[in-house]
Amino acid sequence: MILATSLLLASIALGGSNQTAAAPCANPGAGSAADELAASFDAHQFVFIGSTHGDAKIEEFLRCLVSRPAFKQRVTDIVVEWASSGQQRLLDRYLIALEEIPNDELAPIWFDTDYPLLWATLPQIRQFLQALREVNQGLPAAKRIRLVAGNDGVDWARVHAVEDLAPYPYKTNLMPHLIIEHLAKTPGNKTLIVYGDAHIRYKGNNFMGELEYALGRSKLFVVGRIGDLREDERKYLTAVGDLNKTFFVTAQRFPTDIPWPGSLRIGLDERSERLADYIDAFVYLGPQPDKNLMGSIALTDAQKRELDRRSAITSEPQRMIRARLQGRDKWFSKHPDDFPARP
Repeated sequence: MILATSLLLASIALGGSNQTAAAPCANPGAGSAADELAASFDAHQFVFIGSTHGDAKIEEFLRCLVSRPAFKQRVTDIVVEWASSGQQRLLDRYLIALEEIPNDELAPIWFDTDYPLLWATLPQIRQFLQALREVNQGLPAAKRIRLVAGNDGVDWARVHAVEDLAPYPYKTNLMPHLIIEHLAKTPGNKTLIVYGDAHIRYKGNNFMGELEYALGRSKLFVVGRIGDLREDERKYLTAVGDLNKTFFVTAQRFPTDIPWPGSLRIGLDERSERLADYIDAFVYLGPQPDKNLMGSIALTDAQKRELDRRSAITSEPQRMIRARLQGRDKWFSKHPDDFPARP
């Protein structure tokens, strides 16, 4: 069964799409905004930016960001929500060692995740992977930017019953361990963390409180993003930038006499009067309408069959949650060898 499942996953292709990647920094103001964001690493080890569930414009901005000398000169690692932590060695082979790997062999990176119906259908994450590979091809080996997987790392080839999930942490348990116990302790580390907005707000119901406690807020810098120009947010945005182009604004310039944008309240239960209680900056991505590209790449028949198999195993959610939480003592039992060393 293990061999059969491995062959099945190997047969899952990268996938095609009618979507094409925009040229890096093609939008007015994007390059300048990216450079301002990159400069945040001068005072902070970890910069977080929200990227939720299929939106196109933020991914265009991220491709611009990684192409900029200001970013490449500062950053050592990028953590992404959409990549399986069980596929870290595969990522390293493709992006650090720059091995030529067939597209179908890359598929487990986004398929062996918590939500393959999302991540496996998005063209922009393939485009980002390729953009970062092109960046690394122009850098010496020691300076290549490592893409770090921040999603569940379940080895589904070994899972035949719900109890087999016990050794695998959820991604929201993985992230504090990865950041505090590994990346924060790596000399010279500077990491961009691209994760869903709801996960990375200060004072939110997320892992940021644990990071603040362990590392101190001075090491952290959280960037919100506004993808669409909404009429009810126009007054606030006009006060800090030119609405016709992308711009970046830090908390020192947040207006205090205008209600702050609802677009930046994602994942927040509290309603503080101070936007700076939740984020340190935000990027406005221009006036063009955003697009959600979820479903742009169709699942293959092989993918559908494998998802049906996994769904049968996890058909009782409470039993699955109980099994995984009861295995908590196994999650990081191999530490410090639970995160592959940089090749």
